[in-house]
Amino acid sequence: MKTKDLWKIITFYARFTPNYTKLGYYARRMFWGRGALSFDFSGQRWLITGASAGLGKAMMHAAAQAGAQVVAVARNQQRLDSAVAELGDDVAKNVTTLVADMSLQSSTQTLLDRLVAAEETFDVLMNNVGLLLNSMELTAEGRETSFVTNVLSHFLLTEGMIANRCFSEDAVIVNMTSGGMYNAPLGIKGLNTTDAKRYNGKASYAYAKRAQVALTGYWNRISGQSGLRCYVTHPGWSKTPGVKNAMPLFWKIQNVVLRTPLQGADTALWLCATRPAITAEEVVWFDRKPRPTHMYEYTKNPKCTVDELAEYLRSELDVRPDAS
Repeated sequence: MKTKDLWKIITFYARFTPNYTKLGYYARRMFWGRGALSFDFSGQRWLITGASAGLGKAMMHAAAQAGAQVVAVARNQQRLDSAVAELGDDVAKNVTTLVADMSLQSSTQTLLDRLVAAEETFDVLMNNVGLLLNSMELTAEGRETSFVTNVLSHFLLTEGMIANRCFSEDAVIVNMTSGGMYNAPLGIKGLNTTDAKRYNGKASYAYAKRAQVALTGYWNRISGQSGLRCYVTHPGWSKTPGVKNAMPLFWKIQNVVLRTPLQGADTALWLCATRPAITAEEVVWFDRKPRPTHMYEYTKNPKCTVDELAEYLRSELDVRPDAS
């Protein structure tokens, strides 16, 4: 390994380990006060994507235990059933499961159609499902898998729920981003890379997560008069199956100090409980405080506007590909 590469790694871990691991979580939690970790979501109805493992499972468990009626979405029924069974019968009755493969537009559309047909309204939508790939994978619909999972499916589901009045008054949308977004500016060209020679999994992930941040502000702008509030949060470095599979070396180095999934999901849950005011400034919530959305100068110059991003996503949805 070259000296400059080694130094870059050392600098990276020295900068972010104290904040993003459970070290930072425990340090900040001391100032939250008594009862800060208990929530009451009685009477609320939640929709959580990616709910069978990791952060999604932690949020599903926490919401159901706090009295919410939860619709838990994932692509594998067996894993969903196993995750719900961990709650025990008394709490598991608060959870309904729905299967959807959110790497596919067609499957996400089917999920949306089922929600609309049920004529139920939701108090919380957790846009949590996501993944990081090290090599390019195309879906049966011909798109890059992480693009659809991390951005396009979120856009389809959220826009559809807004348009079909699937939210209650003063509902909350929480987008689960990642610190990876700090490595990319907003840009369309970084999304849906289907050329294997050009594909970079970490770059595609960063562009997708940056898009989530931008869409948060977009949905606040277009639906602000309705009482709907949209937040974006990132979980720090958490011990999830996705992290273990995508970044085995990182997992090996940081495993001892990685946050538990519940610790990583804490701010998302807290946002739903407290619903802080939306400001004009773009922020990402981390450990219960708004943080800047840029760390590096090169990401501050967007390659497109958020309206152009939204139009691009709509044009992708208009293609309406058929899964083979």
